[in-house]
Amino acid sequence: MIRRSWIFAWCVAGLWACTAPSGCACGGFTPLPQGSYTGTKLNAAGAARMSSQGFTTLNANAASILAFFAPGGVLQVPVPCSIEQTSILGFPVVQLAVADTGSLGCNAESCGRMNGTCDPNIDVGQAVTLNFTSLTFAPKSPDILEAKVTATVATGPIPISSRGGGASALCFFNGRAKFTVDLDTARAAPSSTDLALDIKFAIDTKWDQLLSLEVANIGNTQACSGSVMPPNCIDPNDMLILNEGCSALDIARIGAVKSLLINQLTASLKTQITDALAEANCASCGPMGECPSFDGGAGVATSSCEPDAGVCLDSATGKCVPGLLGAEGRLEVGQALGTLGAPIDSAIELSFGAGGSAEASATGLTVGLRGGAKEVVVADCVAPATRPAPPMLALPDFELDAPAPYDVGISVSGQMISEVLFRAQQSGALCLEISNETVSALESGVLATLLPSLGLLTDGKNVPLRIVIRPVTPPTAVVGEGTVDPDGRPLDPLLRLNWRDLEIDAYALLDDRQARLFTVAADLSLPLGVTLDGCSGVTPVVGSLTGAITNVRVKNSEILAEPLTVLQNLVPSLLTLAEPQLATGLTSFTIPAFNGFQLQLVGARGIGRVSGSMTYNHVGLYAELLSGGQMCKAKAKHVSSELIRSAVKSNDAASLEARVGQQYSWRVDKGLWSTWQKTDSMGRLQVQHPRLILGGEHVIEVRTAEGESQQVVVR
Repeated sequence: MIRRSWIFAWCVAGLWACTAPSGCACGGFTPLPQGSYTGTKLNAAGAARMSSQGFTTLNANAASILAFFAPGGVLQVPVPCSIEQTSILGFPVVQLAVADTGSLGCNAESCGRMNGTCDPNIDVGQAVTLNFTSLTFAPKSPDILEAKVTATVATGPIPISSRGGGASALCFFNGRAKFTVDLDTARAAPSSTDLALDIKFAIDTKWDQLLSLEVANIGNTQACSGSVMPPNCIDPNDMLILNEGCSALDIARIGAVKSLLINQLTASLKTQITDALAEANCASCGPMGECPSFDGGAGVATSSCEPDAGVCLDSATGKCVPGLLGAEGRLEVGQALGTLGAPIDSAIELSFGAGGSAEASATGLTVGLRGGAKEVVVADCVAPATRPAPPMLALPDFELDAPAPYDVGISVSGQMISEVLFRAQQSGALCLEISNETVSALESGVLATLLPSLGLLTDGKNVPLRIVIRPVTPPTAVVGEGTVDPDGRPLDPLLRLNWRDLEIDAYALLDDRQARLFTVAADLSLPLGVTLDGCSGVTPVVGSLTGAITNVRVKNSEILAEPLTVLQNLVPSLLTLAEPQLATGLTSFTIPAFNGFQLQLVGARGIGRVSGSMTYNHVGLYAELLSGGQMCKAKAKHVSSELIRSAVKSNDAASLEARVGQQYSWRVDKGLWSTWQKTDSMGRLQVQHPRLILGGEHVIEVRTAEGESQQVVVR
């Protein structure tokens, strides 16, 4: 069965955040006050895929999946009492009450058994037992997940009775026709039957293009005949029909009754599976019975709560409204970035879940992820802006760009990342202010050697500084290939954050008031990526900052005596003062195990190259599926005192003496981790970071791919 947790786990990975359908305890992600997301969305904002290799892995562990929805391999399928019509012995319309059981333990018409009627308050129906012996999954074009099961089916005696004048004629008007039909696939070889269930990954265009799981077909449930032989059909020889009514009717020879029962079993099985899919896929009623509505431009679709099932039904069709297989909520960015001075009320609303499109073929199954973001209000610190609708993207080709064999993949589009960044800027979340209250080192003394005239203004005192970052334009994201050289150094960053016309004001506390020292405007191009740690750990990292800041313009600097070039060179160092707080929001995370499976990440790279460029449409993660005894174990982490033997700082660089032959990642003053790199042949590890040019002590933390770490202090 497809469960919310399966697809949701990949949505979590795609968002690279802690989110849940009902909100979660991390990072200020809370439920939407209006119940559901109401902004615009992007198709192919991401995608989740299972490859053909993934299906092989899945099928190798099918027993655990089978136990999940059929404990012990046994499933009870209820067959309720129903009135069916058929044609028997020349009588064109004969009504039969199937599963006419009466009340529990009933053996006579007086308590409802074989009385020719179906009363839901009396007839308890029949429970059919399916014993599963195998289960396999396979993708099938164009958008089908086919589940094949081998099972024995045992119905027990199902009571059937006739009703109406035509049925009485079957007994020559000598009473009601009564008989039982007992199906047991073990009666004749082979002892089991093969069933094929097609689950369609449909896209509900009426309800916001959400993914809707539907039972498209249940195959191999027809009666065997001609070229169709067991186990690919139901063998009539497995059926016993016993006449309990008039003796004039040789009911055992009437094939129509057998076909009728097979159809009933198929319908009941389909209902059972449809209900199970509905549990995973239907929108749940709100706490007060609230249900969604949606205006897709062709009229408003409404729904109402079905209280017994607790799900929302389409008011026009009575079908369940598809629920979001993913996550949506409000991210209180102002609270998360409060230490950086972001407006406390800045917030954006996010939605990210299965929908938009789905494709299946022999190579695997891909489900689109449809996403959107919107600011709650436009902040006063930014100019209101609009973002043109980006071009429509197709689903990414995971196979074409796979860095290694994989089972499952997840992607997030550069369009979606840029949309989130745009909404964050409009919400005011990027209007940042850093002071020595949040960064204790932010005092005039850290600039004393770089700005001697500042010391004259402060009479040699160490006074607090304040840095104000004003996002004049929204940042955008460009996806790269994400490749590295043999030593682990990035050749092309996975993601490049471009931010034009970023303005920075620097203030100092002079004579008990904040005096502006200078204003700089610059363009920022920040190379970002991820490292894959242990089994399923993901750590955001930053590439080389050399050349990351360009087009620097200085103004309002008349209070200082230094030339403009000195102030221009100071910009990277000032920006890194916000890095530790940003690193707190971009911390490492581990993709959790789900449904008994753990992930072994095998690669991260750009997917779907943009024609005529070196950029890509999606950021992708690839992983293998592990289960049971295959559960991988992350390397133990421990602090070492022998990793780094010495460290020497000079301007914005430090040379560390380390072990030769290992890969290292480092960070300065709890900022973002660097990409992996190796020492030179003499064991020297070069650390270059704009923060180091500032005065005072700096803590450099170094880690290895083997799990060792050590801190060193430089001055």
